Amino acid sequence: MSKKQNINNTLSYIPKNILPKLGKYPNSWDMKGLYYKSITDPQIEKDVQATERAYLNFAKRYRTSDFATNPKTLFKAVSELNKLDENPIYGKAGRYLGLLTALDSGDEAASKKLNLLSQRLTKAGNEMLFFGIELAKVPKQKQNELLKHPLLTDFKYDLKQLFENAKHQLTESEEKLLRQLGDCSYGMWVEMTEKMLGKRSITFKGEEIPVNSAFDRVGSLPFKDQPAFWKILMQEIAPLAEVVEHELTAVCTRKKLGDELRSYPKVYSAAVIGHEDNEKSVETLIAAVSTSGFELSKKFYKLKAKLHGQKKIDYSQRSASIGNAPVVDFSQATEICRDVFYGVNPTYGEIFDRILTNGQIDVYPKKGKRGGAFMTGETGQPTQVFLNQVDTIRALQTYAHEMGHAIHTERSKTQPAHYQDYSTTTAETASTFFEGLVFDAVLEQATPDKRALLLHDKIGGDVATIQRQIAFHNFELEMHTHVREQGAISHTELNQLMQKHMRAYCGPAVNISELDGHSYIYVSHFRYGFYVYTYTFGILMSSLMAENLKSDPSYSTQIDKFLTAGGSDTVANIFKSIGINTNKIETFEGGLDKMQAEITLLQKLTR
Repeated sequence: MSKKQNINNTLSYIPKNILPKLGKYPNSWDMKGLYYKSITDPQIEKDVQATERAYLNFAKRYRTSDFATNPKTLFKAVSELNKLDENPIYGKAGRYLGLLTALDSGDEAASKKLNLLSQRLTKAGNEMLFFGIELAKVPKQKQNELLKHPLLTDFKYDLKQLFENAKHQLTESEEKLLRQLGDCSYGMWVEMTEKMLGKRSITFKGEEIPVNSAFDRVGSLPFKDQPAFWKILMQEIAPLAEVVEHELTAVCTRKKLGDELRSYPKVYSAAVIGHEDNEKSVETLIAAVSTSGFELSKKFYKLKAKLHGQKKIDYSQRSASIGNAPVVDFSQATEICRDVFYGVNPTYGEIFDRILTNGQIDVYPKKGKRGGAFMTGETGQPTQVFLNQVDTIRALQTYAHEMGHAIHTERSKTQPAHYQDYSTTTAETASTFFEGLVFDAVLEQATPDKRALLLHDKIGGDVATIQRQIAFHNFELEMHTHVREQGAISHTELNQLMQKHMRAYCGPAVNISELDGHSYIYVSHFRYGFYVYTYTFGILMSSLMAENLKSDPSYSTQIDKFLTAGGSDTVANIFKSIGINTNKIETFEGGLDKMQAEITLLQKLTR
C-alpha cells in the first residue's frame, strides 16, 4: 500500500473528552510481575501446598459440624469461604500455567506441569464438595428457616440457588469421580485440538501466518484474495477432521452421561441453569432469531453480494468490506476506547488505563499463540485481556468488547467474593454494550463516503454475533442429539451438519462448500456446552441499554447498577432492576427491528 493510500485510509477521530495523559505502555502480559519468575519458581509449589492445606483445614473444621442446620455455624463457614476466594494465593499457580499455554500452545513444560497441578488442585477442591452436597440435603422447612435468618441475608441468593438446584446434585463420591475424570474425558481432548491448531501455519503470498491468527486475518484481505486464502487455510486444518470427530464424540458422550446422572431434562438445561437464565426465555430467543432473524441475515447477504457486483459470494467473503476499510492501529484504537469509556463514566476510563499500563493486555499475534480474543478475571486475581491485533475496525471492536468484559469484572469486585462471579449472559451484555458504543462513536465522526462502509461492516459483525451464533447453537444441539441417538458422529456427518446450519442463516446468496463445512474443527464454542446463545442475548440487551443511555444520559447510573450487580441475582431480575423485561418476546424482537432498520438505511445509502 502506498503512503498516499495509507493517509487516505486512516481513520479520523477526535476525542470528545479531555483524557488523562497516557505514557508508554507494554503490549504483552507482565507474567513475572503478575505471577511468578518462571515455571520453576519455588513459590509455585509453596502456593499450591498452601491451597491444599487451606481446603483440607476447612473440610476438617466443618465436615462434622452442624453448619447445615445451625445459622451461626453456616454464617461462619460461608464467611470463611469468602476469605478463601479473596486470597490471591489460591488458584494463582494454575491460572499462571494456563495463561502460559494460551500464549504458547507449544510450551510443553508449562502444559505438563499444568496437567499435574490440575490433578492436585482437583483433588484438593474435592475436599470442599461436602459443603454444597450437605446443604442440598437440608429439608424444605429448614431451608426456609435458613433463607429467612438475618445472619444469612447477604448469602440468601446463593443459598436459594443451591436449594433449587439440589435435585441435580450427586453424591460426594460421584461428584469427586466426575471431577477427577474431567481432564482425561474432556479437558485433554479439547487441549489436543487447540495444540494442533496452534502449531500449524499457512503461507500466503510469501508470508507465513499462524493458523490461529489467520482466521482473524481473512476478513481484512482484498475481496478477491479471500477465497484463495480461505481455501489454503481450510485445507491446512482439514486433516484434523478424523481426530476431531473423536474429540467431539467424547465431549458429547461425557455431557450425555453427566446429564443423565444429574437428571437434566434437555441437552441445554445445564447450561441455561448455569447461566441463571430460564429455558422459556432462551427458547423464545432461539425461535425468534432462527426465523425472522435468519430472514434478515439472508436479506443482508443478498444485498452484500449485489454491492460486490456478484450474484453470490463465497462463505470466506461474508466478512468482506464493501470498500477500503480504515486502518486503526493499536495506539489509535486505545485512544478511541479511552474516549468512550471515560465518556460513559470516568471510573471506567481509570480502570481501562490501569489494566493497560500494568501489563495486563497481550496485544499482538505470534506463532503458537492461541487465536481469537478473551478476557480472564477471577476473585483475588488480576484481570487480563488477550488480543490478536490486526489494525482493523473489527479489531477495534474486539478490543472494546474484551475491555467491556474487564470493566464488568472490575466493577463486580465491589460485591462480596461470593457474588463477584456473574452469568455469561450478563457478561456478553456488558462487552457488547461497550463494543457498540465505540462503533457509534466512530460512525458519528466518519466522513460521508465512509458511513455506508462502516454501517455495512457493523451489520455484518452483528450478523456474526446474532444469527451466526444461533446457527452454532442449532448445530451444537443437533450434534449432541445425534451422538445420543447413534452413539457417535463421523467427520463426514459433522461437515454436512455444519454446512446445513451455515446455509440456514446465510441463504442462497452465499456459496457454502464442503471445505467450509470443516469449520467445526476450529470453532471452539462447540466444546463449551451451549453458551453461544448468550452472545445473541447480550447484543440485543446491550442495544436497548445503549438506546436508553442515548435518550437519557442519567441512565448511566443504571448502567453502573448493572455492572456492579455481579452475580447477586438472576439474569432476569438484574435486567428488571434497570427497566428491561427479558421474559417478553418483544424485548428480543426490538433488537431485530434495529437490524432491519439498519439494513434499510444501508440500501438507501448504497442505492
